[in-house]
Amino acid sequence: MKKIIIFLTPILIIAITFGCSKDHSAPTYSTYKTTTSPDSVEATYDSKKDVVNVSWTMSDTSGVGDFFVAVSDSNVFDLGEIRGFYSNIDLQESEPPYSYTYDAFTYVSADVDSMILYFTVSAVYKSEIFKGFVGPRAKIDSALVLRD
Repeated sequence: MKKIIIFLTPILIIAITFGCSKDHSAPTYSTYKTTTSPDSVEATYDSKKDVVNVSWTMSDTSGVGDFFVAVSDSNVFDLGEIRGFYSNIDLQESEPPYSYTYDAFTYVSADVDSMILYFTVSAVYKSEIFKGFVGPRAKIDSALVLRD
């Protein structure tokens, strides 16, 4: 019995070694290194129209189909109430700086006299590799909604 165990042990180890699948390899994120975030995000409040004008630039828009504008009521962006909007900018006909007009009334009710809103923008990639992939966020900018 001992000879059988000594004989079968190396065979069992070899079978396990060659029988294991390599499909459990960790995923690679190198594909996403080609994505970039927008630059120079500026949010300014227009009290006459009660809107926030958000503008930004992006040096390389290859593969970008749209932009995703997000607003939060917290300086720790993800801890606040977040709302997002697609900008619906036609990149074929538009040039930087791109802009989006946000109606402050949709977020800040009329009875609130002041509030700070935080804005960020991400590129939405639409290509063979990225189908609706929302890229990295730009640096966050804030706007003070101050009603008279």
